[in-house]
Amino acid sequence: MSSVAVAGCSGEDPVEEGSDGTDGSSDAGDSEGQPDAGRLQLIQNPRSTLDPIGISGGINAWMSSQVHEQPFSYENGTAPVSAMLVEEYTVSEDFLTYTFKFKEGVTFHNGEELTAADVVFSWRRLAESENNRNNQDRIVRGPMSVAHETDESGDTVPGSLALEAVDEYTVEMTLETPFQNTLGNLADLRFTVIPEGIVGDIEGYEGEYPYDEWATERLTGTGPFEFRTWDPGNEIVVDRFDEYRGSVANIEGIRWQILEDPNARYTRAVNEQNVDIFNLPRSQFDPSLLDISGEVDEDRREGTYGLVGGETLNYGETSLPRTQYLIFNTLRVEEPARKAIAYIVNQERITETAVRGQGEPAYLLTPPSGFPGGASDYRELAEEEYPYGYARSDLEAAREVMEAAGYSEDNPYETTLQFPSDRQASEWSEIASLLRDQAAAAHIDIEIEQAPISTLTDRAIDGDITIYAVWNELSWLEADAMLRFAYPNQFAWSRWGAEADYEYDQLSDAAQRAADAWDRYEENRVSSESAQEARNEAYLEIERANWEDMTMLPLWHPIEDLYWYDWVEDLEMHGSQRRPQLNGISLNR
Repeated sequence: MSSVAVAGCSGEDPVEEGSDGTDGSSDAGDSEGQPDAGRLQLIQNPRSTLDPIGISGGINAWMSSQVHEQPFSYENGTAPVSAMLVEEYTVSEDFLTYTFKFKEGVTFHNGEELTAADVVFSWRRLAESENNRNNQDRIVRGPMSVAHETDESGDTVPGSLALEAVDEYTVEMTLETPFQNTLGNLADLRFTVIPEGIVGDIEGYEGEYPYDEWATERLTGTGPFEFRTWDPGNEIVVDRFDEYRGSVANIEGIRWQILEDPNARYTRAVNEQNVDIFNLPRSQFDPSLLDISGEVDEDRREGTYGLVGGETLNYGETSLPRTQYLIFNTLRVEEPARKAIAYIVNQERITETAVRGQGEPAYLLTPPSGFPGGASDYRELAEEEYPYGYARSDLEAAREVMEAAGYSEDNPYETTLQFPSDRQASEWSEIASLLRDQAAAAHIDIEIEQAPISTLTDRAIDGDITIYAVWNELSWLEADAMLRFAYPNQFAWSRWGAEADYEYDQLSDAAQRAADAWDRYEENRVSSESAQEARNEAYLEIERANWEDMTMLPLWHPIEDLYWYDWVEDLEMHGSQRRPQLNGISLNR
């Protein structure tokens, strides 16, 4: 049985509470500070890096996806993947070696043509550079691992990746083990291609520019917009790239206004109306003002949103490939308490109150967009089989479980729930308070703790959590992207199976089924119809086993909503995987 990475909050979630509402000046507007009529105006959270190998979180990547491109993409954010920089590819019979022929005539913003050597350099940076911000598991020692050598510290030996520029436009890549979602993984922006040697942060390259200068002033990509300037406390600006090989943008460029305070964002977008496309802070969202006109597909809806002053906004929403859930440390939280809390939780109520309807109740760990059979099969299984009360709380069942375990009003069970103080704190606080109040009626005394996410993550890795409120997002549209954190193994934050010291012949029945299912998954990591069927069966087995032992309790699947004014033309709501490139929209102010 192979090991996997620990579960946790992947990426940088949008900051929903803050205090930095300062406004800076920009030459990307007219003399009175109003938006340039030809430049799209958006809002961006503060960024710590624009280097594509250091990107965290799909929302923060929206700017990057205008400047940078990668081999494949989820066109419009929906499956299946399609070629972006790749012309064609072949896979060996053992599913280990991929040969990619990249498109000829792809031009970087500095005028150079993209070649195979650029690809090898760029992917080496992801594996070897100290600037990858721990994203190296996208290419080595993760689900997709390119063959490589490691040193005594476990780091990739420079230049050892099994990547070869076969000719000017062809790259050969050999994996350590087959991985059926290789193309989906290569759709991640961290596989962006930049010019060979433009920076010198890996062995063998001195760099055309010092890293700090390149990463803040001279970013070079192949996308429809070229980088212009980044003022970290104020704005990011990109201009139309007139030599783009595809559809040259209709707009002159894009300006991201950097704002962290949600109230400042709301004022800037709604009251001042100098932002074209934006999100509403959850605290300002009123479900009664929303009018859904129709569904684009299972994961996308469109409509209008009426503002109090009479202005009507266009509205679009998409189901994010993300699950918000509670992890139980099974060594610290007794099974009766875990099951009782599952009976107490009403996912429908959480979605309607804590997240104000901007989400979908979660009963399985895998989000609907990655679930075998899709969203309809997800909902059918949840409604028919979820064992702890579908769309309701069952306090009576929770009390019965706890009383059978010897607990009572005079002898309550004591535990602790931890959640991040710097990520979705208001939502988690409301959920934690609701759960604590309801749990008291089932003889469970819950103490609530808050701490920065970095602190809680370190504690989770060390096994020093009790009940931890977290989220995870699919990096590719298949259930293994989530369930690799959910089966019994020594790295799982749930410590599922640790009571047996990971002797897999001593696990609970449910844990043994989950472990066996993951083994079957490992045996079928190739791209074939029969292997996909075997993986799907394994995924369902792990989901049901998790229900039985209740190690991770799903709460809700978030949605992303976007609002835009009528003067923004030809914007279609993106799918669950990525926000779209913006070269196809027009402005008619």
